[in-house]
Amino acid sequence: MPTTDNEHKPQGPVRVGLIADAATGDALLAAADACLMLQPLGLAGTAAPGNLADVPRFDDPRQLLSQPGLEAVLLAASTRQDLELAALAAERGLHVWRPPPLAANFAAATEMVTQAKQSPTVHRVASWWEYVLDHVWHELDWPTDFAPVYSDLRAAAPGPPADARQARAGQAAGGALAQAAYALLEALVALRGLPDLVVGAAARFRKGASGGPRETEDAAAAILHYAGGGHAVVTAAWDLPPFEQQLVHHSPTATVMLTADEVRLERVDRPTPERRPLPGDYLADELMRFAEVLRSGARERATLPLERHLAVSALLETIYLAARTGHPESPRKLYQVQGWPEPR
Repeated sequence: MPTTDNEHKPQGPVRVGLIADAATGDALLAAADACLMLQPLGLAGTAAPGNLADVPRFDDPRQLLSQPGLEAVLLAASTRQDLELAALAAERGLHVWRPPPLAANFAAATEMVTQAKQSPTVHRVASWWEYVLDHVWHELDWPTDFAPVYSDLRAAAPGPPADARQARAGQAAGGALAQAAYALLEALVALRGLPDLVVGAAARFRKGASGGPRETEDAAAAILHYAGGGHAVVTAAWDLPPFEQQLVHHSPTATVMLTADEVRLERVDRPTPERRPLPGDYLADELMRFAEVLRSGARERATLPLERHLAVSALLETIYLAARTGHPESPRKLYQVQGWPEPR
């Protein structure tokens, strides 16, 4: 691998390139521009907004990855393109930040995690659960015996056009379930682990602006059965209002609700719910976390979420498999097939 400035622990803002498509580029560019610990050196895949008009734009992302002085790259296009560009970036000694999912399927996800752990560069996959955990989760006054027995996950959002990468099976890891519901799925897996069995269903029924249907699903639903008798219900949809992000965990002693804005705890022994708003902007928080990891050298902090993301990948693939077969399926079989240790 070529020698880069990354080996000398430079100080000051992290010099980054940004590669994103039109659907996600504006939010990422705004967050990167607002982060004082990042210095954008180039863009690819999306037009620069006014406040970044002087940042060079490259038609070919590979040209951007070869620019002198670059330390890291922020990716937000499609799952497939992000994975391919992340591999090229690592070959050039560049650190990588990108959103989940890890890959299009569990086998590719395990390969990605193996390479990320072996690489001397950082491969950070954003974690919404880590954001919740760090900011508000430990502030709540939990009952000592809190253990969810039933969970209800509901995610609905506007869907992409039929010709967008997020709507194409060869580019995305899935549709409404893998995209609109991903953050809540990560939170579900973090607290309850993987289920023993999954029953799933998925459907395509919406036509995009061009008149054609999306290749990825418009709606999905699943019933998750856990060891010991616990259950969870998961529903995700594009273009079916009300648009919401909500995960509720019920236990005999308390109920907790996670949304995009807050975490609310209701204990059976107290009349008033305890509410904790989520601070600031999740994307800005993620980019700041990435920059701090690079400047502090705390590489393990960046890779900690990878096993959790791997579990979400297993859950996604199992729901899609159950939807195709019409039979209950187990995510643990995927770990056995790949020879990967099951998460605890």
